[in-house]
Amino acid sequence: MIQTLVGFLILSSTAFAGTELKLNSGTILTNANQVQRSQITSASTNNEWIVQFKNHVRESDKALLRAHSLKIHSYLPEDAFLVRGPAAQALSLKQNQNIQAVLPFEAQMKLSPTLGAANALMAAVRETILVTLFSANDSQKVQSQIQKLGTDVVVQKAEGISIFVSTLRGHFSEIAAVAGVENVQAYVEMVPMQFSMNASDVGEQPKSPGDYTDLNGFETGTKVMNFDAAWAAGFMGQEQIAGMADTGLDSGDANNIHQDFKASVKSGYAVGMFGKSWADPMGHGTHVAGSVLGRGTASSGKLKGGAYAAYMVAQGMWSPILNNLSPPASLTTMFDQAYKDGARVHTNSWGAPANLGAYEKNAASVDEAMFAKQDLLVVFAAGNSGIDKNKDGRVDSGSVSTPATSKNALAVGASENLLAVGGIQKLIKDLRGGEWGAEPMGSSTVSDNINGMAMFSSRGPTLDGRIKPDIVAPGTNIVSVRSQQPTAEPLWGAYNNDYVYSGGTSMAAPLAAGAAVVTRQILIQKLNQPAPSAALLKAYLMHTAFDMFPGQYGAVGEAKGQELLTPRPNSDEGFGRIDMAKAVNLKDTAQLLLIDSKAGVATGEMLPTTFKVTKAGRLQVTLVWTDAPGSANASKALVNDLDLEVVLPDGKIVSANDAINNTSYIQGQTAAGDIIVKVKGVNVPMGIAGKQPFALVATVE
Repeated sequence: MIQTLVGFLILSSTAFAGTELKLNSGTILTNANQVQRSQITSASTNNEWIVQFKNHVRESDKALLRAHSLKIHSYLPEDAFLVRGPAAQALSLKQNQNIQAVLPFEAQMKLSPTLGAANALMAAVRETILVTLFSANDSQKVQSQIQKLGTDVVVQKAEGISIFVSTLRGHFSEIAAVAGVENVQAYVEMVPMQFSMNASDVGEQPKSPGDYTDLNGFETGTKVMNFDAAWAAGFMGQEQIAGMADTGLDSGDANNIHQDFKASVKSGYAVGMFGKSWADPMGHGTHVAGSVLGRGTASSGKLKGGAYAAYMVAQGMWSPILNNLSPPASLTTMFDQAYKDGARVHTNSWGAPANLGAYEKNAASVDEAMFAKQDLLVVFAAGNSGIDKNKDGRVDSGSVSTPATSKNALAVGASENLLAVGGIQKLIKDLRGGEWGAEPMGSSTVSDNINGMAMFSSRGPTLDGRIKPDIVAPGTNIVSVRSQQPTAEPLWGAYNNDYVYSGGTSMAAPLAAGAAVVTRQILIQKLNQPAPSAALLKAYLMHTAFDMFPGQYGAVGEAKGQELLTPRPNSDEGFGRIDMAKAVNLKDTAQLLLIDSKAGVATGEMLPTTFKVTKAGRLQVTLVWTDAPGSANASKALVNDLDLEVVLPDGKIVSANDAINNTSYIQGQTAAGDIIVKVKGVNVPMGIAGKQPFALVATVE
């Protein structure tokens, strides 16, 4: 929720701790004693439990659970843990004065709202589902129990804690009731986040000669993001390594690859189902990689990526069996592979155009990987599901794809590039059968205003109310490297044999990743942050972004299609469009405070920092933390809750108390003097050694 207080913009929310369990299956009021008694007395043989505390969780509470032989699996809001252990030990806890409730973890609590309806009319409908286990050690036993449910229940594949099952919907509850099953959700196919156009959409458009004489500098999207300023200051991504998981990279051979990637590939891996090569037979991954760090060799440096001096770990997810990309069941293993090769930024231009806005197992897996490696920033395309269903001239809310619904990942939406020739140049109302025909969108084109959002770009918020995307970058008519594989697609049309146009949040994400790589170099070499956390990198990119409010159609009001209704942060543009000029020059143009607290804060702990301001001006404070993974069974993803408070030189206190997002933001005018910036640990149930690390960027300018 956005409110204004004493001239400041803050984000705030109200938390109800200790009396509610916020599950996807419904909210349970745990102060309803009759519910507790009926649940507990029917669960004497159960070994999967929810234990809720009366107050915010401390390390001593977790020690109590362990002392009762209960293994903590995950946090559930509010103030509860999902645990496994003997019934007698769990039930004995209800005598403890600090315990609010002890409930069995029942089958209906494990069923995701992403599943199709399983009522009598739909029980015979077949669906593929993803069954997630508490432990990989349970896999064989669970598979055996599932297969006993009938011949119409087929285990298709099992990998680690994941089991893929084809079943009739009528079996959902029976599968969820199997001991060892933690969550059951719909299986969703992951696809590249290139925005697909119909053949008629491309049509006979004016074409470039392809000899580079017609270039104006906007083709790659880097000019809109002001990369020139960072390059001029000597920051091109030197000594940095980016990871990419996509359809592959050109030939899949670092010694025989497109000249724009010569000597830039540190390593390559085939991670797709039955894949034996990291080559790119489709063309999507090559375009993505070019936007991150293409050298621009074929164009004499005219068409290069944002971090064109960096190196890449390429992970090809193309499956020759599926003829599509196929992410591994364990995303953490994939990210670990790139991390071991030195990647600290990892870009992903793929996701699921279904279950929009949901925080499910794929998003939680991203959060798990990032929480374990606090210096790894994972970037995801927000999705291309933006649509104007009610034809009011504004793109509807609530369409972000998973895994971009992850809390910790940098979710990237697509803003417009500035290009009048090449790619897709038809009026928006003439594209895709008029899906965006209402004015003012209909009479514009996809790349005619850099302060506008691409009409297809997925908007937030997530289903639990979090702001997504986090940030935007150009994603329309982007020129990047063309895969030399004979089966590679022309995407949005060829510029020449070496470069091709494309569009989608797929194109925005790698430009953002390139910006993250260069910004990481800036933090290390200019801002004295030798080992920046992902939280600091994310906070810095968001803090320095350009607010596009009110958008490309001006402040015409909601009824007339105003694109951005509020200044940043909002769930259309997030914190705005990445601005590399601001990123590289911030220390020179503003009074700056950076905090990268690797130790963090515990529940009930407060860390104050004095920010000495010598000149009055506009104060902005951005707080970010890489949160512990949430539960796919919970209706709220946030686990560790921090609050931000600022004490101004005149003594006024401004707070940003947000119990939904793992970011907080305050802005407003301040006088010169000492500003006290406080970060408070409201509730840190799943910290690192009991504490939640965080990062903060504050400026006055």
